[in-house]
Amino acid sequence: MAVAHGEHSVSMQEDIIYTKVIGAFNEFGIKNYTDTVMTLVKQREGKPFAVLVDNTKLEGATPEAFQLLESYNLWMNQQNMIAKALVFNVAILATITQSQTPSLCAENVKICKSIEEAQTWLELKIDQYKIRNNSCTEMTKG
Repeated sequence: MAVAHGEHSVSMQEDIIYTKVIGAFNEFGIKNYTDTVMTLVKQREGKPFAVLVDNTKLEGATPEAFQLLESYNLWMNQQNMIAKALVFNVAILATITQSQTPSLCAENVKICKSIEEAQTWLELKIDQYKIRNNSCTEMTKG
C-alpha cells in the first residue's frame, strides 16, 4: 500500500481558499492535497475565487509530486481563479517550485514572503475583479 508523505490543511474564507502544506511530499501526499482543493473548487460551481498557499513549512517534493502539481496547476488555471499567492520563507524552495511547475508563470500568480503580503495582494486582485466585472453579486460572502 502506498504511503502519503506530506501534510496539508485547506479552508475557505469568503472567496479565498487557504491552504498550508507541511513537510516533504511524495506523489500520494500531493494527490491528497490537490484532490482536497479541487473538490472545494468544484463545490463553488464556477464562482470566482482566489488561493493563498502557505509553503512556509514545506520541506520539498519528489519529481513525481511536482508532475502531479503541474497537472493540478494547469487545471486550476482553467477554473475561475482570480489569483493565487504562494508564500515561501526559503527562496530556494520558491525557485525549485517555479522551475518544476511552469504553469505558475501565469500572470495571476505571485510569490510572496509573508502571509500578510499574500493576503493584501489577493484582496486587491479580488477588488479589481469586482470593479472590472462591475458586479459584486458574482462573489460570495461567507
